[in-house]
Amino acid sequence: MSSENLEQPLYISRRLLRNLWQPYRIYTDRVELRFFLGRKIIRAEDIIHVEVRPPLVIGDIFRGKGFARSFALKLDMTDFCRHVAIHRRSGWIKHICFTPDDPESFVSVCKSIMKKRD
Repeated sequence: MSSENLEQPLYISRRLLRNLWQPYRIYTDRVELRFFLGRKIIRAEDIIHVEVRPPLVIGDIFRGKGFARSFALKLDMTDFCRHVAIHRRSGWIKHICFTPDDPESFVSVCKSIMKKRD
């Protein structure tokens, strides 16, 4: 068994309808997003920015967030709920949006692991 499986998460999002019963976890060195196609792992050092955003992701183009953020990968019901948007350095898709149970707490914990990596 790998040490990655033994580590306790700092934050676990409750499974709810709005996140399509998908678990989102934050560890000391990464964010782990599980969704119907598998699992996406984002290393803390790969995160450029994380924030809570209002519903309707495409609306970010009119909120001054730019074209790329308006067409982010959406893992769940982000167009209907306040959600978390992560901008990362690497990977084919740089902007990812998802809806944890408490977006503010998720962002707070996520920023704390980003500071540890600076």
